[in-house]
Amino acid sequence: MKMELGKSSSSCKLSFVTRLNRRTVLQEFWCASYEEAAVYQNLAGHRDVVNFKEQLTRVDFVDGNGKPTHTKVDAHVLLKDANEVLFSVKYDKKARRKSYIEEIANIAGQCSRQVADRFNLGSRYAFHPVFRKCAAEIHKARRGWDPESDRIVLEVAYDLGGVFSFGELIDRSMLGAKGYRAAVRLIGDGEITKNILDPFCPETRCRSAA
Repeated sequence: MKMELGKSSSSCKLSFVTRLNRRTVLQEFWCASYEEAAVYQNLAGHRDVVNFKEQLTRVDFVDGNGKPTHTKVDAHVLLKDANEVLFSVKYDKKARRKSYIEEIANIAGQCSRQVADRFNLGSRYAFHPVFRKCAAEIHKARRGWDPESDRIVLEVAYDLGGVFSFGELIDRSMLGAKGYRAAVRLIGDGEITKNILDPFCPETRCRSAA
């Protein structure tokens, strides 16, 4: 349990710790449920996500009965292009419920552009299964700290140039498991790119983002 200004203590039940970039310190996010923690992990694993804050952004709106009210959004996401996205997290069954989708659409329609550029709704299942698996691997690789391996693998990517396979990148780095983890971190940060729905496997095609 954690008490924090702007949150209710009942909404902070599970701690999720990760790095949003291989160069940053570990951050702790407080979640209302495992579902929320899983969504945070998927957001953290997206190469376009720079940062996010949890359960603090307030959106004022008028409900279906004409009553002024507000909600605290589960995740407020900052993207590399400086756009901001709000994400309401619910378990999959509720996230697909027509009445709840209409409720969120009403809130999104009243959300000021000064707060965010768009409003999304979903569960962990809003993310493709392969993407979810990759996000989990990025999360695990970022828990480690190995700038030297990161540097070596990035230099190998520059030397290979053009398009190369994930397996070729690891083999040429000659770092084994350390090279694998470094490549995963670099892909997570967008410094090496692959199709976002391709897994981390030897045949996956990659390229340097430089």
